Amino acid sequence: MTRYAVGPAAFEIDSLPSQCQVAICHGFFVDPAARGKGHSHQAKRAQTEVLKGLAYDYAICTVVSSNQAQKRVLEKAGWECVAEFVSRRQDEHVEIWGFEVNQGGN
Repeated sequence: MTRYAVGPAAFEIDSLPSQCQVAICHGFFVDPAARGKGHSHQAKRAQTEVLKGLAYDYAICTVVSSNQAQKRVLEKAGWECVAEFVSRRQDEHVEIWGFEVNQGGN
């Protein structure tokens, strides 16, 4: 696991076991006091640059369906929802989002 910090935000990137060209992006966090000020978008742009620098081809992440703010950040950065399921642990709908690293995005 590698954790990156961008101002009041942080994120983690790992390789998918047995498919090392696919990144698992997780642990995306913005300090509550800094939310609503564009830090999520800044961190997502930094994450994209890290993914490109690490030569990943594709990235995936999950988001709880009710987290509209995170979904807006993903959409603006060029990610797409590719699947959805009900998490028994969270008792909520969870979406799986994907991003083709070599095709760009913000």
